[in-house]
Amino acid sequence: MARPDISFESTEQQLEYSLKVLTQAGFTPLQIERIRNEVGVGKNKIPYDKESTGWRRFMVQELLAARMSNRQISEVLNLSKETVNADRKHNRDIWTQEILKSQDTWRAQLLREQAELKEMAVQGFHASKKKRITTTNDRTNETTTRTEETAGESSFLTVAKGCLEQQAKILGLFDIKPQQEEKSGYKNFLDSLSSQIAKIKEAEQTATDRAVAIEAKAEFDENGEPTGQSRPMLSACVENDEDDESEDDEE
Repeated sequence: MARPDISFESTEQQLEYSLKVLTQAGFTPLQIERIRNEVGVGKNKIPYDKESTGWRRFMVQELLAARMSNRQISEVLNLSKETVNADRKHNRDIWTQEILKSQDTWRAQLLREQAELKEMAVQGFHASKKKRITTTNDRTNETTTRTEETAGESSFLTVAKGCLEQQAKILGLFDIKPQQEEKSGYKNFLDSLSSQIAKIKEAEQTATDRAVAIEAKAEFDENGEPTGQSRPMLSACVENDEDDESEDDEE
């Protein structure tokens, strides 16, 4: 909850409080009087320059920090509310920029430290791959040393991996949610074509299997003609044609 604005019993008390705040901030009575009555926009006013504009914005910020409202500040410094609001926004923007600069500085330093630690871990891993073995001959008391290549200590790689993860967190990469990959039109076409080919092959295989099963069950006579239930049925049209031919022969 925001702190309530400070209240005053009279205009004189409000002005006295403001002068005390500005004096403690380092302003002289002459500088305060110049901003209140001499500098500004209008008749018999001295136009603002870089110095006086900086004073005014600094005074506005100090009075805001002292819990005074925009209306009270405009009354004390003889400014319009629009000018106070503009100075307040300007001060907030500068503060935000400084915070961002500070964050960028610390972020760069952390990234540099993680990169250096990762490099040290990688170097340590490569060094751990070379193992020196010393042997002593019991008869001659001669000592020999040889170097062998090993797989290396995995703990160094664990440290390097941790450094990479920290760098990703600092850069905000862990906050990015992976988007679902959308298939391109060409890929959709290939997938559809493959599906259709698979269906055609399946239909051809089914037809072949059915034909082989029917042929295996068929019975044939000596002349190679199907007999019994395996005899193909003729259509009604063919049977009618045979009946007509037999009637013509009888006539």
